Amino acid sequence: MVEKSTRYQELDALRGIAALMVVIFHFTRGKVSEDSLLNLGTTGVDLFFVISGFVIFMSLTRIKRGIDFVINRSSRLYPTYWSVVSLTFCFVLLKYFLDNEPIQLNLFGQYLANMTMFQFYLRVPNLDGPYWTMIVEMLFYIVILIFFQLKSLKWLNTLGVLAILLILLGAHFAFENIAVRALVYGFPLFQFLPLFLAGTVFYKLHQSNEGMVGKIILLIFCLISQVLLYHIAGSSLNYITQVQYGLMLLLYFGLFGLFISNRLSFIVSKPSLFLGKISYALYLVHQFVSTQLIIPYFHGELGMNFWVVALFIALPVVVGLAALITYKIEVPFSAKMKRKLREVVN
Repeated sequence: MVEKSTRYQELDALRGIAALMVVIFHFTRGKVSEDSLLNLGTTGVDLFFVISGFVIFMSLTRIKRGIDFVINRSSRLYPTYWSVVSLTFCFVLLKYFLDNEPIQLNLFGQYLANMTMFQFYLRVPNLDGPYWTMIVEMLFYIVILIFFQLKSLKWLNTLGVLAILLILLGAHFAFENIAVRALVYGFPLFQFLPLFLAGTVFYKLHQSNEGMVGKIILLIFCLISQVLLYHIAGSSLNYITQVQYGLMLLLYFGLFGLFISNRLSFIVSKPSLFLGKISYALYLVHQFVSTQLIIPYFHGELGMNFWVVALFIALPVVVGLAALITYKIEVPFSAKMKRKLREVVN
């Protein structure tokens, strides 16, 4: 089937901003003071999760078969992911060579496991830091696809609220229990469920004002719940306070409020749309090559000013790599993969 396509430029711009925040955060991590505002960039992934909730729920309202959702997501994610993992693997090998260290045989197994995007459940470490969010996204896709297949999307809010309440109870009153910790950390979607649910609610609010009060109350519930999950929600607790985390989430929810009321167009520009276009590749490719190769060499060995290296060498390199991957791999190969998969299932 041909799916209806709608691009919201504001969301593309938000993706670009979120990706840039994460990039700058990783560049400066450990090189700025603990109270630096640059540490707030760690919350860029939280913004990504809200955007995912909105976009994924929107996509489900525009298809008739679950297999179409699987094809759309797989063709969107895997070509770029495979190319970045392979490129990063080459960078890892290069670092071993430069450090004059023997290459470990299990490195190749790590590479193959990472190519599945499910290395978390294979008990294999991520080849690069940003990959940890991919399993969170994949679990959300699986859960919401199950709701779709069971024709139970109407129960998403109710069951989502119940699940969040149980997570909060477990996280705050029974987290010493081994089973509770295993459940929360073994199913990492639980750590960010309020953000994804908020994204779906924002979509519903964007589509209709019916039941507005109830939706707004649900959004407030999601916001407060995620702030209360601060101590288990990724690595934010290592870099920012709970108050800072809450204020950043409030900002993101506020931006979405402006978006659904058609008042966010001021963030749309050629630079923000460009960053939004390459955001997926930029998010995936930036960390290892910059923090393990470029910055250590130019700043550490050559003694160049850190900010010069970060902003005028590392940043252009990773943006260039992301643009190359996006336009030469993601755009053409995602379309080809989608077409081939549809030919197989139809």
